[in-house]
Amino acid sequence: MKEKITKKRESNFELLRILAMLGIIVYHLVIHHSDYNRFALVNLDGKSNFYHLETIQIMYTFGQIGNTLFILITGYFLIGKKNINVLKPGVKLLNRSYLLAIILMGVSYLFGKFQIPLSSNSDIHMALKGWWFIGYYIFIIIFAKYVLNDFLDRLDKKSYLNFILIMTFLLSFMEIFNVLTNLKIQNFVIGILVYSIGGFIRLYNPLQKVKTINLLLCIVSFVAIQIIQYKVNLNTNLNEFYKEPSALFVKSPFINVLWSPSILFMICSVSIFELFSRLKIGSIRLINSVSAATFTVYLFHESYFFRKIQIKGIPLPNRLGILKEVSTKIMDSDLMKGSTVPIDNAEDWINLQDFLNISQVFQDRGVKLGLFYMMMLTVAIFTVGIFFELIIKFINKLFKSIFYSDFKEMKKSLE
Repeated sequence: MKEKITKKRESNFELLRILAMLGIIVYHLVIHHSDYNRFALVNLDGKSNFYHLETIQIMYTFGQIGNTLFILITGYFLIGKKNINVLKPGVKLLNRSYLLAIILMGVSYLFGKFQIPLSSNSDIHMALKGWWFIGYYIFIIIFAKYVLNDFLDRLDKKSYLNFILIMTFLLSFMEIFNVLTNLKIQNFVIGILVYSIGGFIRLYNPLQKVKTINLLLCIVSFVAIQIIQYKVNLNTNLNEFYKEPSALFVKSPFINVLWSPSILFMICSVSIFELFSRLKIGSIRLINSVSAATFTVYLFHESYFFRKIQIKGIPLPNRLGILKEVSTKIMDSDLMKGSTVPIDNAEDWINLQDFLNISQVFQDRGVKLGLFYMMMLTVAIFTVGIFFELIIKFINKLFKSIFYSDFKEMKKSLE
């Protein structure tokens, strides 16, 4: 196998890691904090706003692209390594998982103790029951260490490319993909493919002669296909609605138009990766430091704590002045007794369960302000995640200073 490995990571990939995490945050805001049926609201006098729906559809895609980019980066840097250190990232992620769970549990307690107009809860076992991507990510690294890298190392360039193509074919035909799904290994196989593609790019640089404008064209084409396909699906749902005018809502049109193993999706993700690999920005300390906090950001915004936050009184966009009228109001912060009841247009609006109330911002204030609100939330979540990363680092330094001699003696006894 041809080797072309350098030791130093440039900040262009760290910047890509940051943007990938921002995309994942946007994706989770859409799937967890937007009511899709609200966008599908239809009446005989006016149709749904396609522009709103198409915008949300593209934002939904960011999460899948972000996950793919993380695995591409991993394959790019780990391919060809004989001694992949699995323990270091594994211990680091476990450390952050449990420390963050404890910190968030403490914050939840303080919310109630000092009667703060926020409430939530946390679970010390979040590290075991949640955060699927973390375990998936570590599993791919372990598999690469003991199996995949050795296998790929025995392949020449042509055989390596054939392996990628065969894996792509396996995932591109629905019947074969359904078999993988029934075996519950579809995500694992996707991870192997994406890791292998990242390694192939590192070793052979197959896109070096592809013009930048053509890479951009691939991304734009992917977005256009998403929008057109989505519009077709939405029109189908609207037609079904008009066949049964007694129904209040059409079937939710919000679907995953192009899922991650599709060839078009992979081309888009690889095009983004290649564009960032061409950036020559050197090593920038700030970018590298922020990139180091991305996993803590993930742990925070995908925690039970964040998912179950409630705010007393009125939703967040009303408190910020983005919305003047409240469509939903949280009446009780007690998770066991709390409820969300409509106070405006009860027959027209679906009750929104969360305090972010993203759907109403898009519906009432339009796409521009809706996107601004989403960007504001995304940056705020990322910033809070960095704050928790700093707290975790402080706790680790404190523990190290207190138990340094104990750790040192324990390490000696295990050698």
